[in-house]
Amino acid sequence: MRRRRKYKRLTFKTREEWLQNRVIGGSSASAIVGKNPYKSKFDLYTDLTTKRKIGDSVQNQAMEYGHNLEPLIRKAFAYDHPQYIVKTPKNNEMYCRLDKPWMTATLDGQLIHKISKKKFILEIKTHDIRNKKDDEMWQVTIPVNYFIQVIHYLNVMNDYDGAILVARLRFFDYYNEDGKKLLRTETRYYYIDRKDEEVQKQMIALEKVETRFWEENVLKRVPPKTTIKI
Repeated sequence: MRRRRKYKRLTFKTREEWLQNRVIGGSSASAIVGKNPYKSKFDLYTDLTTKRKIGDSVQNQAMEYGHNLEPLIRKAFAYDHPQYIVKTPKNNEMYCRLDKPWMTATLDGQLIHKISKKKFILEIKTHDIRNKKDDEMWQVTIPVNYFIQVIHYLNVMNDYDGAILVARLRFFDYYNEDGKKLLRTETRYYYIDRKDEEVQKQMIALEKVETRFWEENVLKRVPPKTTIKI
């Protein structure tokens, strides 16, 4: 039996309006638990209490690469996985929980299996692999900040069965027979199942931490002292 939907879809006229209403999204969730490499929990607190958007105006080369490739990766996924209906998100679109509207999700796509009708979140990432350790990490799992982002989205999108993360990886340590350094790319797929026991455990823990941060820090205007880990 399909779970009753407990979220709603929001659309905004401009990106600026979308940014002002984003509140706690996937990358924010990883900042709360100290796993966001680009933003601290205090940065997030400052964002939410002063409407100062740290880093939103920064567009480095890696971010531009990912932004430009996202629609191409989504289209390639649709071709390679015809068993899914692939929905493309609208511009300036987000979802929020009905009971906790500060919990938001901005998706890279939505998947519906044509036979089972199961629904999945599509998350797209691009990443540069520059050493063996980084490569080995991606072979086993996905970086923890991306995992937190996905389980945050599953906490918002309560009637989705899981998520599929598509990673477009660029390797900079590849050499041809003449010893010339070349660039190679590889696409990997990672499935996160909502019913998985560990996923369930992490989802519950993350929502508790996010709720505590929102109620005890943001609403009460009390700067966070330490990073809460899950």
